[in-house]
Amino acid sequence: MGYFEKYYTYYIQDIWLHKRIIHCVDRDLGLVSQTVEKELKSYSSVLQQSCSSALTPTNIATAVKKIIKEEDRTKEVVVFGVDEEAGECVTTKVSTILEQLEEKPRITGCRRVGQHVTGASTKRPIIFGVKSTDVVHHILRKAKRLKDIEGFKVYISPNRTLNERISCQKLVNELKKRRLADPSGRYFIRKGKIVKADN
Repeated sequence: MGYFEKYYTYYIQDIWLHKRIIHCVDRDLGLVSQTVEKELKSYSSVLQQSCSSALTPTNIATAVKKIIKEEDRTKEVVVFGVDEEAGECVTTKVSTILEQLEEKPRITGCRRVGQHVTGASTKRPIIFGVKSTDVVHHILRKAKRLKDIEGFKVYISPNRTLNERISCQKLVNELKKRRLADPSGRYFIRKGKIVKADN
């Protein structure tokens, strides 16, 4: 067999081997493609089932109400310690307090919260709404001035959720403990943490 014939034979064998490799790769790609398609279909069906159960009109409406309620809460302020009288106008009482802070926001949804007990000396808190969270922050920043004004023994705070109230109460209790343990130190709450002032 001459040089050309040998070269031709190797060439044919090489082509045959390449065809075999391509055939095997095609077969493997086909298997992978089928597996991926099958998995995607099963994932898609699971996703559709879970999404359809999660995205029922009732669930969507509940989620929207919760978001709106949380949004409304961030625009509300609570006032504690305001005297309660029969036939009172709570909006006027809140306006009088805010005038002491040089704030005159548009007040909405002003109301007392909690159950009224006839003859009880408790003063139910007042919740009122304002235009934005910025107005709430302005009021809260100035609220500590009230303790220096004669005749105003009230406390103003944001309208917190139950969990936020529990966390805040824990912080206040911890603050009291630290002040008792270290009377010379000046402790206060800032951004959800107890901080000691530098002397």
